[in-house]
Amino acid sequence: MLDGEKKEENRENLPDWLGGMGEPPTRSALQTIKRAVTNNWEIPEEWKAALPRLCLRIAADDSRGDRERLRAVEILRAMQNDNLNAAQALDRVERLDSGQATERVELGPITWNPE
Repeated sequence: MLDGEKKEENRENLPDWLGGMGEPPTRSALQTIKRAVTNNWEIPEEWKAALPRLCLRIAADDSRGDRERLRAVEILRAMQNDNLNAAQALDRVERLDSGQATERVELGPITWNPE
């Protein structure tokens, strides 16, 4: 960076290595984030809010390589699965707290017909 140049403002609160200052994240950075999401590592809340926008931008960028675009989509999918699993767990806990069944099983009448 030259002395007269300034980096773009970090609007998304992401670290530099993940594209926070206008630099595109590397494929290895995307792999690290994917690993963090799938393995339930502690991710700061401001990153969780900014990652979907970053991943969508990378996935839609035709100038990026296929592997980087694929990693971005995989991160989005992993974040969606994580949100779905959390919603299901919350629903199960709320049902248990209110005394309702957590799994829905309906039994019909049992008949014996040896013919």
